Amino acid sequence: MLRKFKSWFGRAEPLDVLQFTEQPVTIKDVTYRMKKAVEANIPAMLAVERRIYAGRQPWDARAFHSELRRYDKALYLNIFHQSDLVAYIGTWFTPNEAHVTNLAVDPDWQRRGLGRFLLTTMIERAKTAEMPKMTLEVRVDNAPAIALYHALGFRDGAIKPNYYIADQMDARNMILTIESEKEAE
Repeated sequence: MLRKFKSWFGRAEPLDVLQFTEQPVTIKDVTYRMKKAVEANIPAMLAVERRIYAGRQPWDARAFHSELRRYDKALYLNIFHQSDLVAYIGTWFTPNEAHVTNLAVDPDWQRRGLGRFLLTTMIERAKTAEMPKMTLEVRVDNAPAIALYHALGFRDGAIKPNYYIADQMDARNMILTIESEKEAE
């Protein structure tokens, strides 16, 4: 009875969508390793952030530790080229939506399809889990990211004023309505 009660108010067991096995991936003729992020990867994830944001880190180590410990709802994936972390994505999977919490690609590795690959991977997982939508926030001045999200079917949502506290930059909420495999048939 307790299991049935829990199912009414959320998932009783962690989603299969949160499980991930390390695998090679080839993107634009380059082979990488995609792995589930672990706490030992946090320094490399922070280094990618510093390279993207000119020495600043929107997230600190404590934030990443907290996210990686959310075994019941969060999945973080890293892409490595040889031993170097070059990109990562984090997504929460809740009963009503998948929410991208973080997507980062090292500046030296941008424009190579890594961001698209990671986001598409999470969209496919959201479809598998029959999520009705995926959401994310993006800086209003990040035109390349916004163009990618539009190309993948995201639509513009509300503006969140001063969402990024450090520089008081606004964020745009973006929403992707997900068609499940059942609906597609």
